[in-house]
Amino acid sequence: MMTLHNLWCCGNADLRRISRWHGLLIIVLVALSGALAAAALPPLNIEWLGWVALAPLVWFAANSGWRRAALAGFGWEVCRSLPAFFFLREIDPAVPWLLAPVIGVWTALFGALTVFLWKFIVFPVEVRLDGFDARCEFLRRGGAFWRLALFAAGAAALFVILGWSRSRMLPWNDLDVTQWRNLPLIQLAAFTGSCGVVFAVALVNCALAAFFRTGCRGAGLRLMLAVVAAVTLVMLAGAVRLVRSQSGGSGEAETVTWKPLLIQGDLSQRRGGDGVAAREAIMVYLEQSIRGVQGNRDCDIVIWPESAVPVPYRAAVPVGADFRYAVNALATGSGKPLLIGALDFETRIEPGAKPGMTNSALYFAPDGRLLRKYDKIHRVPYGEYIPFRRFLPGWLVERIDMNRDLVPGTDFSPFELGGKVKAGTAICFEGSFGYVTREFARRGANVLLVISNDAWYPTSSEPELHLANSVMRAVETGLPMVRCGNNGGSLVVARDGSFGQVLEVAGDEVRMELRRGRGFRMVEVVLPVAPEQTWFVRYGEWFMGVMWLLLAVALSFAVRGWYCGRSFFAGVLSREQ
Repeated sequence: MMTLHNLWCCGNADLRRISRWHGLLIIVLVALSGALAAAALPPLNIEWLGWVALAPLVWFAANSGWRRAALAGFGWEVCRSLPAFFFLREIDPAVPWLLAPVIGVWTALFGALTVFLWKFIVFPVEVRLDGFDARCEFLRRGGAFWRLALFAAGAAALFVILGWSRSRMLPWNDLDVTQWRNLPLIQLAAFTGSCGVVFAVALVNCALAAFFRTGCRGAGLRLMLAVVAAVTLVMLAGAVRLVRSQSGGSGEAETVTWKPLLIQGDLSQRRGGDGVAAREAIMVYLEQSIRGVQGNRDCDIVIWPESAVPVPYRAAVPVGADFRYAVNALATGSGKPLLIGALDFETRIEPGAKPGMTNSALYFAPDGRLLRKYDKIHRVPYGEYIPFRRFLPGWLVERIDMNRDLVPGTDFSPFELGGKVKAGTAICFEGSFGYVTREFARRGANVLLVISNDAWYPTSSEPELHLANSVMRAVETGLPMVRCGNNGGSLVVARDGSFGQVLEVAGDEVRMELRRGRGFRMVEVVLPVAPEQTWFVRYGEWFMGVMWLLLAVALSFAVRGWYCGRSFFAGVLSREQ
């Protein structure tokens, strides 16, 4: 029976038109499958969708031209990123609609290159030239197994590398975040970083696509079974690590118990607020801190979240003086050290230059002296600075400008808080970057402290997304994490990625960590004095080297297959002539 493909090639105009619409429909359906990946993220958290969401795109690219595959990849990413980043509408309704197409460029490239990998790795040159039926028969035979395995591994490595390159700017919501509650799997991050988790999930997706492309039998079936077995072994090893961690068998001989008092003011976003709004913030945090210390006399330190008060600490205005007086009064009155998030100014500037503003964590002694500050190193693009500001058109800068370019810090040294506690302190968005927390751990931190302020997002799922994107940092470094937020998410994340000791407030939300409200809580965290460094802390992103090597091997085979095909075809033409 003549297939639709055969008739189309014979020039039937009606069937050609049908085929175009059929191809467009498939592209739309593949693009919509990107929404499955978004559904695997908070707030839906349908975790298993992460294992299958990428497969339709790979399946389509395996039997398509590069233009169609690129279009499908672009659509897939837009359908994933639009709901995944829709919380940004609370800053400006246009932001998610502008961001999703930008991110889509990376996945469009993935789709186009997947076509090349499939066509020139999976099929030998003689099979490619024999036509569609020969390719189908080849896939049904066992000889395609190693080719399918190389394709799946190479495509998964390509996906990891493209995501890694994008994550230098925006690391949120990669495939690893779809598994943020899959504790056995994410233990892999202690060895490979979060990229290893992305690779595991992407590999299953690529193997699943190959499985269906081979008719669910033969080499595709064997590949699927092999990949599932490998991932299962990884998860079993992670389960063993979990049991060892939760039973206290961490390997560190000496530990210390740290008791920070977390203060959660639950204030609205008030960056552009006046002196009245700033004074209200001062009073709220001062009142909650006094109440907290009175009820927890044995606390070691009082912690406020990021930008607790919407005025620079050393601002030369009356409300700035009120801020400094309140902090000094709290420290001296309670006899406790303080660590607060606040805007501040550069301390080292050129003579005559105007000091730039910083987003900082300030550490005060019990007598009110400012002992040290940490300036946020990885700023939020377009929120805390505008990349390439001078090259952008004026109308665009005016649209997105928040009237500030904060100055980045440079010092990763952890705070030495006394009692052998060394806290690597990340500010809000920084908690999503593995390189930041790794540098803290390399410099001797034995706890991660994340201070955050999600008041920009009063109604969306952003606070849960923020938590999901930061959990991996505890696993990567093997250090417990203490989070202090302005309006939720104040809790302890254990070194295995589980969390507890949530700052509880009243509310209708079943999960305590998602409730927003005002309150305080003293948490108790057992810290290793000299923590054993994880493989990731010691060797950094070594796994990305493995990914580049794997992709290089896959591409070399593909290029060789492409070149051999050209040579074979040229030889046939010369003989005919």
